[in-house]
Amino acid sequence: MLLKKLSEAFGPSGYEQEVRAVLEEDLKDYVSQWQRDALGNLIACKPAATGPRVMIAAHMDEVGLMINYVDDAGLLHFREIGL
Repeated sequence: MLLKKLSEAFGPSGYEQEVRAVLEEDLKDYVSQWQRDALGNLIACKPAATGPRVMIAAHMDEVGLMINYVDDAGLLHFREIGL
């Protein structure tokens, strides 16, 4: 299931390669053209003869956190990872 694969893929800001690979693999049968730009954005097209044009835009990254300290009370302290 695509949603499960995407939620399990590692993808904090600047490290979206795994998410991009999941999308490319699972959506390849549904699009006719792929393009990856210099920033790593994935652009997919499926031309249609008729009907309205539709654009779906979403981000691939996720909030990335790393535990860097556990205090005496057991509270976790985080720092951001990614760009």
